[in-house]
Amino acid sequence: MITPETPLLALLAGIVLLVAGRRLFWLFVGLVGFFAVYRWFAPYRLGPASGRWLLAILAGVVGILLAIFLQRVAIALAGFFAGGSFAVQLLGLHLGQARGGALLVFLIAGVLAAILAVALFDLALVVLSSLAGADLIVEALHPRPVTAKLVLMVLVVVGIAIQMGSGERRRQVA
Repeated sequence: MITPETPLLALLAGIVLLVAGRRLFWLFVGLVGFFAVYRWFAPYRLGPASGRWLLAILAGVVGILLAIFLQRVAIALAGFFAGGSFAVQLLGLHLGQARGGALLVFLIAGVLAAILAVALFDLALVVLSSLAGADLIVEALHPRPVTAKLVLMVLVVVGIAIQMGSGERRRQVA
């Protein structure tokens, strides 16, 4: 769960991922790493907020370095976290006190998304960055649960359409 100090950051990051995740692959991986650590791991293992930010920033930097030097590993990790996060958000579950069902959904969706990401690299970048961007936007806006699911799905479709359309325009020009 995003804390009160990060909704603007999450909203901006979500918009960037939604419209340019494929072109900014390294940023996609870095942002997914940052928010995965900030949302789920750091708040429960570290006391002060400064430690949470430091660990999240470190995860983001590691993600960016992986994206630059080890693309397949980076896309698999980003796919895992983006896919797991999207599934949990879509089903209205929470990982704050992850037990059984929510954790299992996260793990299964994450593994499937990681496999998809490695097998279909370019398409996976578009889909996963749209999923991650939509997830961040919805979480930053805090709509009602029923509305959240609808907004989440609409944003994913919009993100995929924008990114696929921009790729088609570039191919036509070339």
